Amino acid sequence: MKTLHSYILRELAGPFLVSLTLLTFILFMRHFVFLFPKIAGKNLGWQILSEIIVLALPFIIALVLPMAVLVAVIMAFGRLSADNEITALKALGLPAHRLMLSPMAAAVVLMTGAIWFNDQVLPETNHRYKSLLMDIAYIKPTVQLREGVIMDVFPGMSLLVNRIEEADGSSKLNLTAPAAPVGPDSLKPADLFGIVITQTTDKGTRRTIVADSGMIQTAPNRTDAVLTLYSGEIQEVEPQRGEQFQRLFFDRHRIRLADVAGVFERGRSRRYRSDRELTMQMLQERIARRMVNLDSLARAAAALADSIPKGDSALVAMENLFGKIAPPPAEGAAPAPYLRPDPGGGDRRRINMDNPRARLISVLREASYVKRTISSLQVEWWKKIAIPFASAIFVLLGVPLGILSRKGGAGVSLAISMSVFLVYWVLLTTGETLADRHLLSPFWSMWTPNALFLAVGIWLLVVQVRGRRSLAPLTGGLGLRSLLKMAGFGGGRADDGGRAR
Repeated sequence: MKTLHSYILRELAGPFLVSLTLLTFILFMRHFVFLFPKIAGKNLGWQILSEIIVLALPFIIALVLPMAVLVAVIMAFGRLSADNEITALKALGLPAHRLMLSPMAAAVVLMTGAIWFNDQVLPETNHRYKSLLMDIAYIKPTVQLREGVIMDVFPGMSLLVNRIEEADGSSKLNLTAPAAPVGPDSLKPADLFGIVITQTTDKGTRRTIVADSGMIQTAPNRTDAVLTLYSGEIQEVEPQRGEQFQRLFFDRHRIRLADVAGVFERGRSRRYRSDRELTMQMLQERIARRMVNLDSLARAAAALADSIPKGDSALVAMENLFGKIAPPPAEGAAPAPYLRPDPGGGDRRRINMDNPRARLISVLREASYVKRTISSLQVEWWKKIAIPFASAIFVLLGVPLGILSRKGGAGVSLAISMSVFLVYWVLLTTGETLADRHLLSPFWSMWTPNALFLAVGIWLLVVQVRGRRSLAPLTGGLGLRSLLKMAGFGGGRADDGGRAR
């Protein structure tokens, strides 16, 4: 048996690693499509790009790990079934449920590691990833000057350069901040020829600057640029005195282009952690604080309810929110509900706080928000356990599916796995939505998909243990009685000809 289990594990290792790598790559490329517009044109170094990739992978790995387990199990047992090794093992008295002991043990090890990973590693990487993207968002896109193209990216100014000669011979110039602190070597100018600048001042004065040549370089503050012009003239026309024209010649003229080079600086983003950036302990602590807040709001509502006539809609809403029996107010405690600001940002009519009904409505709104927050936190807590637990369930489901898909090959195995996981993910997201709307408890919103697939896996395993090679519908149709007969329950056992004995 030890040799057999080692052999099965070796058969699983290859498909698992290949499917994990392939699925991770596919989901990362899908994620990168939405990520690319956020980082394009920011002149990020390879260190920052590598950090983005490393921080984005943990979330993807946590998602595809159960899927890779299912793909590996279906492919491995499909290959064993196609080579009639499963038939030979059954002839030796080894049913399907004994063949899945080693895959189940491996899945339990993966599940344990994934729970620790989701609790300790994933929240921290999610937080660092969000902070990094927010810091990158502060960087302005790189400004690129081109020959013969009018650039209007500078506030109140248009710039035309007829010829650019950089040190490397390029005809393009990127205005970006140096990656390292500014030094003498990083302030190398570029030669510009045939420069025409059009400006409009705050007073409406139009100014045109023409220069034979010039140079541009990054300022020492790493965010501005200094444009130095040589041998030119400045022409100004004021709108109030359109008949007057001013003309000024210069040998050298400097213009400071403010805030044209973005600088990457860490620590600009907020340090607030969302529910997906919290460990299980942090989630429990935040849930406990919200529960205390909800209890105080319930007491405030109970105190206000005594001043409102029975049958009022506010009392019905309070009963739906807190239950039929609201907790009594604490001695000496006065209700002081917190009024949340209007989410739309518009003006809202001030509530008369001397009106008990208005105060109760305010308390109920705040309590509803707190309950949604608690539900969201609880969903995230259970999700850290439910998704890794799916690895063990997919082993139970994948063994009979792999035996049934004996002639399907890798393509059929991957298609079955993707279909199963798509249904699983739809059920998971639907449960999360129902939990946020208080239509389903957070526990069952996360564990209902596991329970359903566990039942399907047990049923398929029973079919395999009892020797059924196919799940094709019986002649009489695929009803409840036929399903029970296929599993070997009720109505006797059927022979190969379909007749009961």
